[in-house]
Amino acid sequence: MLRSHPPARGITLLELLTTLAILSLTAGLTSAAVHAFAGMTSLRAASHEIASVFSQARSRALFRNAYSGVKWIARDGDLRLEIHDDGDGDGVRNDDIDSGVDPLVFGPVSVKSRWPMVTVAFIPGFLARDPKGNPVGDLSDPIRFGRSDIASFSPVGDCSPGSVWLGDGRDRQALVRLTPGSATIGIYEWVASRRTWIRTW
Repeated sequence: MLRSHPPARGITLLELLTTLAILSLTAGLTSAAVHAFAGMTSLRAASHEIASVFSQARSRALFRNAYSGVKWIARDGDLRLEIHDDGDGDGVRNDDIDSGVDPLVFGPVSVKSRWPMVTVAFIPGFLARDPKGNPVGDLSDPIRFGRSDIASFSPVGDCSPGSVWLGDGRDRQALVRLTPGSATIGIYEWVASRRTWIRTW
């Protein structure tokens, strides 16, 4: 005797649309999370690269017992860094760099070509104070070493004071800061959700 099987039941249009909506939502959330994580990772990597260039210049000054300097060129949201050694005993100077007296020993390193998601800039509408609680000031000036475009490191372990501000163009801000006296190099990241800075280096 043959058994009769119930007719196969398909899925309804409503079930299909519900499934597609859930899959689309999941894919969208995953894409946004991946993009946010990539932005955070790029910003952190760029900050550490800049700090490592400063650290290399500081080490060269101590090892050679002569000044070393990090010269930068900022243009179109990019930052290029070069390390030059003092060749004539008067510190690293632009005229000596141009004439070849203070030779290029490392670089240039371009932030934009290595990390396209990172800009040397403040994020739009950034209102927080710096990690020490001081007002940030002019948001059009993300590189702050006074009027110089060279961060100098001395053979006795001192350096020029200054800051480099980096952003992802949306909601993540980072700061690489040089503190004179001890030539301390610090990296700070702004955590918008907690409205606070954290030090990562």
